[in-house]
Amino acid sequence: MTTTESRETAGQHAWGIEPPDAPPEHPPATRDRRPGIVRRTVWVVAVILALAFGFLIGQDSGSSSGSAQRPLVTPAQISSAAASAQTPVDDRGFAKLENGVQHSHGFDQAMSVSDRRELSREMNISRETALQYPTLADAEKAGLHRAGPFSPGLGTHMISYANYGYGATATRLTDEQIRHPLAWIYDGTKPDSPIAGLFYSATVANPEGFIGPNDVWHQHTNICLTQGPNGIDTPLGADRDATAAQCNAVGGNLMKATGPLLHVWVVPGYEDSQGVFAHLNPAVTCTDGTYNTIDETKIGTRVTVCSDGSE
Repeated sequence: MTTTESRETAGQHAWGIEPPDAPPEHPPATRDRRPGIVRRTVWVVAVILALAFGFLIGQDSGSSSGSAQRPLVTPAQISSAAASAQTPVDDRGFAKLENGVQHSHGFDQAMSVSDRRELSREMNISRETALQYPTLADAEKAGLHRAGPFSPGLGTHMISYANYGYGATATRLTDEQIRHPLAWIYDGTKPDSPIAGLFYSATVANPEGFIGPNDVWHQHTNICLTQGPNGIDTPLGADRDATAAQCNAVGGNLMKATGPLLHVWVVPGYEDSQGVFAHLNPAVTCTDGTYNTIDETKIGTRVTVCSDGSE
């Protein structure tokens, strides 16, 4: 596994709340995202060259036959292809959730066939565990409590306080630890909001976690927490490095650091395009289908940080 510190944007939350002696933060792991851009650029250039080649063939065909022939590709089509290279992709606000420091899992690191089989077995246990509480109402009936607001890419975290003792350690997660995550993650805040994934915590700085090198853990620092009637709130957000004075002003308690934390997206229909252990899940959106959030300093006791006000 790999551990990296990751700070979340508005409403993103540090629900692996550890005791005051939580392990120290670790420097963020960064990934170079340019290869994807390079591949897109190369593709566009190839299209332009192909179109241009077609245009030249059309022109040449006309001259060799002695009669005017319409080119296979027009100059206007070539210009249009070139312009498309500059057209930005509307990601509906997802990139803003990354905040420039979120880790990107990218392509999985290599695993042996035997390790991959073992990971599959572990994922089956996680999936069965997630489906124990298929809706948010089921989680509430089981005694789980909301920790922070719903956030696109992250969902609503419902914590099981009783599972703190099952946190990951320096050795591989046991089956019992896999069956006792810190939280279940839901796509929404309504009673019928469906389960989307699980949330694990650790009690050591560098947990071994699941088998293989692809479970990348993250941490949060200086989070202001308040206890609301329906769970834990983060009135100043979880990516702001709040000061003690700021937290005192809203009647909160400042947590200096969480232990390592991990999302696991194992629920059918919520498979993460960035990987099962990715921090953010594009399948979890606001009601309007975007990832747009409000100013994190205005979260207060809101149960959602979506700009459209959806819950």
